[in-house]
This record gives sequence, C-alpha cells and structure tokens, in this order.
Amino acid sequence: MASSPNPIDIANVKQLAETGSPGLAEVLGAYLEQPDPAPEAPPREGALTFPAFLRLLSIAQGMRTPEERRERSTDAWKRLLAQPDPAPPPRLDLADLLVRVYEGGTDAGRSAVCEVARSAPLVFGVWGGLKRIYKLAEARLDAQVFGALAARFDSEVAAGGRREVSRGTLIYMRRRAWRFLRELGRSVPELYPQFAVEVLRQYTPDTRFGALWVANHVWAHRSRKYDGRSFHGGVPPNDMLKHRAFDEAWKRSPDPLMLLLSTCEADPPAKFAIQGLRKDFPEALRNVAPAWLARLAHRPLASAHEFLVEALLGSPELHQSKLRSLGLHDAALALLGSPSAKARAFAIEYGRAHAADLDPERLDALLASSYKETRAFAAAALQGRSPRALGHVFLGRLLERGETEAFAAKALSESFDRAELPEGFLIDMLYGERAQKRWAAAYLKGKYRPGELGAGFWVRVLDDPRHEDDDEATAHALDALGKHPVAAIGTPWLLGALTRKSIGHEVAAWLKKADALPDLTDEGVERLKGLVFSADTRAVALEVLGNPKIVTPRQLTLPWLLALARRADPTLNGFARRYLLAHMKPQDFDAGQGASAANVRGDREAGTARLFALALGEKEPEPMRAFAQTYLRCHHPTLGPEQGEAKELELKPSLKRAAFTAERIWPALFDKREDVRRFAALITRAELRAWGYQTRVYELAHSDAKEVRNIAFDALRKAGDPSADPALALTPEELDPAQVFALTESLKKSARELGLSLILKHYARLGGPERLGWLMQSADREVRLFAVRLLWEKHRPRDLPPGWRPRAARGEAEPTAPIEDAGRFADVEALRSFLRYVLSGIPAGRSPEPGDDAVPRRRLSASEAKRCVIEIVRDLAVEDAAFAQLVAPVIAEFTGSIAKGEWQACLAALMRLRRAHPGIHLEGIDGDGERRSPPSAGAGGA
Repeated sequence: MASSPNPIDIANVKQLAETGSPGLAEVLGAYLEQPDPAPEAPPREGALTFPAFLRLLSIAQGMRTPEERRERSTDAWKRLLAQPDPAPPPRLDLADLLVRVYEGGTDAGRSAVCEVARSAPLVFGVWGGLKRIYKLAEARLDAQVFGALAARFDSEVAAGGRREVSRGTLIYMRRRAWRFLRELGRSVPELYPQFAVEVLRQYTPDTRFGALWVANHVWAHRSRKYDGRSFHGGVPPNDMLKHRAFDEAWKRSPDPLMLLLSTCEADPPAKFAIQGLRKDFPEALRNVAPAWLARLAHRPLASAHEFLVEALLGSPELHQSKLRSLGLHDAALALLGSPSAKARAFAIEYGRAHAADLDPERLDALLASSYKETRAFAAAALQGRSPRALGHVFLGRLLERGETEAFAAKALSESFDRAELPEGFLIDMLYGERAQKRWAAAYLKGKYRPGELGAGFWVRVLDDPRHEDDDEATAHALDALGKHPVAAIGTPWLLGALTRKSIGHEVAAWLKKADALPDLTDEGVERLKGLVFSADTRAVALEVLGNPKIVTPRQLTLPWLLALARRADPTLNGFARRYLLAHMKPQDFDAGQGASAANVRGDREAGTARLFALALGEKEPEPMRAFAQTYLRCHHPTLGPEQGEAKELELKPSLKRAAFTAERIWPALFDKREDVRRFAALITRAELRAWGYQTRVYELAHSDAKEVRNIAFDALRKAGDPSADPALALTPEELDPAQVFALTESLKKSARELGLSLILKHYARLGGPERLGWLMQSADREVRLFAVRLLWEKHRPRDLPPGWRPRAARGEAEPTAPIEDAGRFADVEALRSFLRYVLSGIPAGRSPEPGDDAVPRRRLSASEAKRCVIEIVRDLAVEDAAFAQLVAPVIAEFTGSIAKGEWQACLAALMRLRRAHPGIHLEGIDGDGERRSPPSAGAGGA
C-alpha cells in the first residue's frame, strides 16, 4: 500500500464519478498533476518500479520492427500488472473508471468525458480509458465523443513534445480517425459532414493547422499533397472547397456548416464553413435567422465577423436602421471589439448613426480596447455628453484613459464647485492611477489655499488603508501634513502613527522638531514607554522620549530610567545612561522623594549616597554600575571635564570633591569586580593626597589587580620627579624605608622590582649596610644579588675626600651635586668584618618566594640560606676582580666550618674565583691552590 501525501486521492476521483459530479474533469486534471504516491516500504530487489517500467517501454519503442516493439511492450505490461509489490500507481484505475462513466450515458458523464478528452494529460491510466472510449464511440457512431477524441489525437501529434504515450501510438490513432471518417463518407455520406464538423469545431486557435492530419484531409484530401505521415504545400489552402473530401456529402444540408460556423473556436474551420455556405447554400444565407447571426457576433473569430458584416450589408432586410428591431443592435455593437478591422469599421459607423444612447459604462469598457479606432469612437461619444450627467465619479474613472484624460480633467475642474466634489472622491483620486494623482494634486493646489484643507483631511488620507501600497500618495499626504503645526495634528494620532512602518519615521521627525505637545497626557507618555520594548518601534519611541521639549524628565520618572539602565540591551541602557547624564542632577537620585513631590528636588547628599550605592553595590547589575560610575566620573570636579561623555553632552560637574570620600572609595579598590576597581582606582588617583592616604599606597602594591598596583607604582616610582602628578606622587621625604624594604619581600614580582628600584634610586635616604644584610637573606636570588652588588657599589672604601666632584668635560657645565655618599666603610677590613657578620649571623632563612602563581612555600634552613649568600657573593666576585680580592679572605675563613654544606660551598667559590681571575693574587688561596688553614673554631661553625 502506497502512502499519499497529495491533497487529492484516487478515492476522491472515484467518489465524484459515482455521484455524477460536473466537476469530475477538473478534479481529475488536478489529480494527474500530482506525483504518484511513493510506496510505504523500499521495493524489493528485482521488483519493477513504475519509472523502470517506463524505461522498458521507451526501449521497446526503439526496436526496429513492429513485432519486436509490440512484444517488448506487452512483456513490460504483463510484468508490471502481475507483481503485487510494489503495486502499480493507482491512476491506472482511471481507465476502467472513465469507461464506466461513458457507458453510464448521462449528460454530465458525457460532458466530463469530452472535457477529459480535450484537456487531460495523456498519461497511462487516462490513456487506456480514452482509447477504449474512442473504440466504443466508433462502434456506437457517437459523433460528439468521436470528434473530441479525434481532434485531440490529431492536435497532440501536431504539437510534438514528449509524453508517456508514444508518438507512434498517437500517429496510429489519428490515422485511424481519418480512416473511420473516410469509410463513413463512402458508406454513409449523409453522416460524414456531421462527424467531420464535430472534429473541426474542437480545434483551438493555438493549433498548428499545417501539421494536422484529419482536418487537412477534410478540406484538402483530393489535392493528394500528402504522404503516409503529413501534408505538403500550403495547408490550409485559401480555397478550402476545391479539394475537400466527399464534396457531394457537404451539399446535402447547410446545417452542419452553420453549426460549425457558430461553434468553432479557430479561424480555419470558420473559413471552411463560410466558403461552403456561400458556394453551396446562398439561398439559405439570404434567409438566415437573425438569432443565428447574433451568435456569430459573439464568436472571437475575424472570419465569422466579416461574414456577418457581409451578410448585413448584402441584405436590404438587414439594413442598419432595422437592426434594433431585429434584435441585432447589440450584435452590431459587439463588433466594436472584433479582431477584424472591417467589422470594427462597420460597428463604429453603426454606433455613430444608431447608438447615441450607448451606456457610459459600456463606452468606458470600450476605452480599454486594444484597437485605437474603437477607443477613439468611445472617447468621442463620451465627450459629447454633459459632464454633470456623467457625474464626478465616472469622470474620475475617465482620467485613467489616455483618450479622455484631458476632457475629464477639464470637466471636473470647471463643471463642479468645490463643495460638489466630496472629500472621499478627492482621497480616491489621490490613491488612483498616475493621471488621477496628477489631477488631484493640481486641483488641490489650485482650488485651496495653503492650510485651508486642514490637518484633519490629510490625517484621513493617511488613515486610508490604501496608503500601505501607495508610496506616492503617502509621500504627498505627509508633505502636506508636515506643513501644519504638530499641535494642530493631534498627539493621540501622532502616537498611533509612530507604530506604522510607512509613516512612523516622518512622524518621529515632526515630534523631534516640536517645541511642545500641549495635549500629551500621562497616558500618552506611558504608551510611548511601552513602545520601547518593541523592536519595530523602539528607535522611534526612544527618539521621542529623549526630546525634553516633548517629554520632561519628571514625566519619564527616575525609576523607569533606572530600570532601563539595568537592562542588558545596549540600546535601552545606552538611552537611559545618556538621558540620566544629560538631564538628572545628583539630588534627583534621592530615593526618599515620593510621587507627591514630583516638582521638588530631593536631598543632594541622599542622592549622592544612592549614586555610590548604585556604582559599588554588590547586588547591582553591571549595566547599572556602569551608568552610576560614568555619572560620578562626569560630575567629579577635576576628572569630569576630561571625560568623553561630559564633553559630548556638555556637562558641568555637579559634585564637590568632598562627596568622593576615602570611606566610600578605598574599600572598592579591593573589590572582586574589575569595573568597580577601575572606577575606584581612577578616583583614588585624583583624591589620594586630599584624603591624606599617600602613606597607605604601600598596601596597594601587593594587590592582585594590576590597575590597583599601578596606583602605588606611579605614586612611589615618580617620587621626587618634577613632572609627576602632585596629587598622586609622594615626595622623597614621605618614603618610608621599612615599607620600601618590605616591598622586596612581596609575593608580586613587580612589587619586588619596584622596591629594589626605589632602594637604588633613594639609597642615601633608605639604605644602609644593616638593611643590605637583611636583603642578603631574601629567598629571591635577584634580591640577594642586588643587595651584594649594592653593598659593593655604595659602601666600598674610596680614596676620595668628602664632597668631591668629578671635573666636567670641556664645554660642559660643572656638576653641582657631589658623588652620593651612602656611608662608606673606613677601610677594606671594615667591609670584610661586615661580611663576616652577615655570614655568621644568618638565622633560619625566610620563606622562599613562590612566585606570582602562589604555590605552597617552605622554610629555608640556616645552612641553605648561608649557601645562597655565598653563591651570590661568588657570582659578583666572578664579575668584579676588585670585589673578588676583598671577599676571597672572608670566604676562605669559612672553608674551615664544621658544616659540610658551608665549607663545600666556600671551597667551590674560591676555585671559581681563581679560574675567573688567574692573574690576580687572591688573599686566602695558596699558590698551589690549597686553602689556608682558618682558625680552628671556623668563622661561623655551628
């Protein structure tokens, strides 16, 4: 069983056939346009699907001999019909269905069969039924059904193209149709014209008559200009009687020819009938009934119309003056739309003489004719009528026609007063065709002064539903309405128009330019607020709400604006932020002011406190914090003028520096939220010295946040720098030695580096041998190396008098500052004694620095700490020969230590120094490389 997703099922077609429905042919055609239903399950291997069956038939048609073609086709059909799965398409059941309908013999059934024969696609199923019906029609001498089928077979071959039914089969069927007619003409000649006419009247105007077989045999059989497949030469011939088949049979009665002329659909069959009637039945034409002639006028055939005109002109009984009484008045006027120029000329002449009372509506229809002379006749007839009799509505329609546009425009402007043309008519013209629009625009401009129509008229024009599809009329109405004051238009209509896509943008522009809307109610403001939440109207609504000339800040209300500022949508919170920045003062943020105080400012201090709560609050969303932080930045006395938002909105700071207290800002520096820290850092830079917190910057140097550490770095690093910001940078006198040296033990590498740079830069104020000894015990190798290097550079003995200055080079100014004196040792032995003190007095080491990743730390033992100092002294001595001479005796003394690690490190250091400085005598090392014996107790022993 196949599944069918199609809207029309075979069961529906069968039901219509059983009930004798007149719509059977139409439904059957729609059913055949659908694809065949697909099988519910995939076909089994080796099964013959219907597409494969069609390919087998196509292969069969390619066989050479008729016997082979017949055998292959029969085998394919047997195979298809014998298999149960997949079943053949249900449309194959149509063959039996059509035969049953035909054999039913009802008028509706015969009509349906004829319609199927004329228009249904020739596919298997329908084809089987039509072929069997054709054979039945031959046997029963059914002329009507025979004619429909014979003409279809003939036309299909002439049209060409591909179809399921092969061309060879169709050629056979049309040859059989002519063979039947030929045998009928020989055996029963009185029936031949009747059957031939039934065939001829089925051909349509788009038929290729030159490629027909049956029709060309009817009117050119005796010319013998044909072979087994087609005719040659000019067919159809001009003289369609000279070589017609069974000439005597056509002379028996005029009735078949008159039926053909009055019912055929194409010109060649009509010409065949006309020539036959003129030659064989002239008397019958002179006595033809007027009703039959009237039917010819309504046939869409030029030849029939010309025949009618000749009949009318050739008989005195059919004179134009008698046509109305004979019932041929409408027939004569119907020729105004004839495809024959001769027939149209007759109709125009008759209309001018005998149809002065022609209905205006019919004349208007003639103005749409494709024939120029017909349009000219209708225009002339209308221009002869009274404009007031025609009426303004009809004249408005005449503006659409090129032949009557000028007449209608003049008549409307000159024959009617302004009051006689109602407002609805003018609106119709504005929304009419191009000529109607032109007239309406010119009429309104010429008949009304600017503004005289009033805004209400143009509002009604824009309220017309046609404006959605007419950009030109809408633009014209908007242009005219835009010249009126906004207050005259009406706020309710303007707010409603904001939501209309076609005019909302223009209305928004008007509202933006408006100075005030006196009739804007609170309800209207609330309506505007609601529009911001629609994607289609958001931009327009925000533009209007943002215009303080229309909606005041108090009407918007602070809670609504703050609610927008809390939203994540950048459009909504951006609008709220800009509006609050531009139009709200700090006191407006006072949460204590109620609705009863709508026109009273709140408390400034309370409003400021709320702003800080919004900027720093733990539960505030990021968009809300961003707004409050921006507001406070822009209204800071010193920072505000530098902010981009303040410059853009031309804001003047509304807060005093006293509002930015350390109690509010300092804790925020340690907040986990980055935006809060950045805001606090910015304010702290401006207010640090005003708070008196410059001595607390050391706390910030240990922060995990870079922006917070940078405050300390900038305040300390630029100490004493003339270009430094005095509000932030410390003076050299404010530097705390203990805090600076503590930086060298920070968990942050950048803080340690800052401490070292400060010690180096301000050593005279901060340093000293004792502190350097403390640094030598650091867990950070870089700090230890720095301490030893600084000890040597700053405290080694110099043979220079105090206050000595180097002489300047030629052309340079004399230096004013002496060489920095950080407290030099009196002599070399004093420096050595300090080193002995440091090495022998090292306690258990401080915790080694874990680095910025803060991994777990451990404590250094005293021996390990002492070894680290020895390695640092060794490394510096390797680089500096003078320092090596100074420290070698001290290191040599410690080679006698009872601590294994200590004496091994000292011995290794001495060997490194000897290799580094082979040409220098190092006291403490013998000439053969053996160490000198130290005191028995060692230098630091236990």
